[in-house]
Amino acid sequence: MPRGDSGLSLSSEDSLKVGDISLEGNTILSKKEIEKLLPEKGRLFTQATFELTIDKILRFYSDRGFPFATIKPGRFSIDSIYVNLEFLIAPGDLERIEEVIIKGNSYTNSEFLRRKLPIKKGEVFNETELKDAVAELGKLEYIEIDSFQVIPGDRKGWVDVNVNVREGDMGNLIGAVSYSRSGGLSGKISANNKNLFGKGRKINLDWMKEDNEFQEEEIEYTEPYILSLPMDLTFSLKHTYIKGSYNLTSLSPGIVYSHRDVSFFLLPGMEYFSRFQEESESYPFFETKFSYITDPFKFFYRERFRRGRGWDLETSGDFSFLLFNLEIEYFSLSLTNTELIFFKSFRGYPGMKIKRGARLGLELNFRFGNLVIYPLFDASRIKNNWLYSYGFGFNVGKVSFEYAIPWELSPMKGRVYITFNETP
Repeated sequence: MPRGDSGLSLSSEDSLKVGDISLEGNTILSKKEIEKLLPEKGRLFTQATFELTIDKILRFYSDRGFPFATIKPGRFSIDSIYVNLEFLIAPGDLERIEEVIIKGNSYTNSEFLRRKLPIKKGEVFNETELKDAVAELGKLEYIEIDSFQVIPGDRKGWVDVNVNVREGDMGNLIGAVSYSRSGGLSGKISANNKNLFGKGRKINLDWMKEDNEFQEEEIEYTEPYILSLPMDLTFSLKHTYIKGSYNLTSLSPGIVYSHRDVSFFLLPGMEYFSRFQEESESYPFFETKFSYITDPFKFFYRERFRRGRGWDLETSGDFSFLLFNLEIEYFSLSLTNTELIFFKSFRGYPGMKIKRGARLGLELNFRFGNLVIYPLFDASRIKNNWLYSYGFGFNVGKVSFEYAIPWELSPMKGRVYITFNETP
């Protein structure tokens, strides 16, 4: 954005105060409103105060449709210790937005990116709203904002906005395997694409298995901007097997609304429940989810209500502070006599079938170049009992290694965890 040139240079030894400031030129906008932005008379006058005042006035104009306004100092005088100033304002023309032009993307669809910008053709230019909109676009995990410029359009009173972007990683593959003498072999794999076909579609594939006791698979697909609204349509298919308990399959379409760091999910669906050697049954459910993700804090809440079976909920939070990482998790079923259960794993322990519980995990990270070493401690409240585990881990690049030991067992009977995060 153009900025006025003060043409003044004050030394640090000056001890002058702000005197009378007059506004000259065709201001167009209300002088009374502009005068509210001026420093109070008698305030210490500095070069920084002078330049900040000019920036405030220019931003005032730019947020009201005048991005090419200029301000120049006019008459300048010193009366005793007071500095009297005159600002010459040239607002330029009222500008409206003609086109938003995306540059730098080779795979991602430009029209999809423009839809992510809450800016409409014909809107009066507003610099603050434009900056917020561009920042919102930069929150796409695979898009980085290099810069943006406002340039005069082909018609008088219209401007184009050029947004320069860089494309980043659009998917990844995460895998983990763990082993202990008492709990056997376990593993999980998660693959996702965040920008399928370059139009912001998402697909997630998850698989998890713990020895022969538990297995779970899920596929989830998200179609962005249904009916050109800032909402996404999502569909998931999930299957859960718990040995000696049940097979459970759920189908769920739903709607996701996201704004900045917050996402809301409304997911109605059907579940198909069967015990071994018994007839299967089906019933509807309604699930709501909420997530808030911002550095260095993450929060997640999920509640699923099943007709005749009450509800279950899971909530968790992650927080990082200095060298500390803190994880908190809580889950519960509303009815103690329901056939439904959770199958949960806790660091150092094999998976177990439970109806409610909580976990607190603490890590203390030490970084040495690309190497991160962290002692760890977990405390879990399960079936009215406390489970404690301790250990250590280290991370190098895309691979993490952990060794967690149940408090009551020998250090030789811990569980080894190996995790990798491969980004294409």
